[in-house]
Amino acid sequence: MSVANINEGIPTAEGNSLFKPVGKSAMDQYDFMNLFITQLQHQDPMEPMSTEAMAGQMADFSNMEATLRMSDSMEKLLDYQTSQNNLQLLTLLDTDVKVAGNTLGVNDGKPGGGEFVLAEDASSCQVEIYDAGGHLVDMMDLGPLSRGNYDLDWDATDMQGEQIADGAYTYKVKALNSNGNEVDVDCRIYGKVTGVSFENGLALLTLDKHVAAEVGSVMSVL
Repeated sequence: MSVANINEGIPTAEGNSLFKPVGKSAMDQYDFMNLFITQLQHQDPMEPMSTEAMAGQMADFSNMEATLRMSDSMEKLLDYQTSQNNLQLLTLLDTDVKVAGNTLGVNDGKPGGGEFVLAEDASSCQVEIYDAGGHLVDMMDLGPLSRGNYDLDWDATDMQGEQIADGAYTYKVKALNSNGNEVDVDCRIYGKVTGVSFENGLALLTLDKHVAAEVGSVMSVL
């Protein structure tokens, strides 16, 4: 006579939804109190919990509750501070700012301002202007330049001298020293704040209607 395996037909924990954990992944103060009360109800009456152990568990409960309340208060305070900071950003509307970056806007045929800083003397320096599609629009040969700050002098025209369309344009400064090595260049732009937006909790400024800039990139208000 064959004997069937007693394990056959019994569902296992692996791959069976009946054994998947349910409920919360973390305890709160209510779970702690329920667990504590259940522990008291099922303790051995001949060996009850000592006063010291009970006091210790109650102290742990009090500390946990205080921590949760503090965490909740800090979260509300952070939300309030964030909302206040966002409201303050609205005061930047119609204000000129200087921002770290190399993308400037052309609005009504007029380009936003820009400047670049050469870390050392350059034997040759060239500025290239690109449109939003990455196409070369204009190019300026500035020749040799000493280290220091320089304003970007661009009239928003292309290489044929034609007026370019409004939009966002990126300028790249290519400078070489006497050894033919690239010179470090730091680029900034100037623009008027024409909008404020919030994406995924990140505040963004719109400059000259076309350029998006993070608030953290603002160097000064002009």
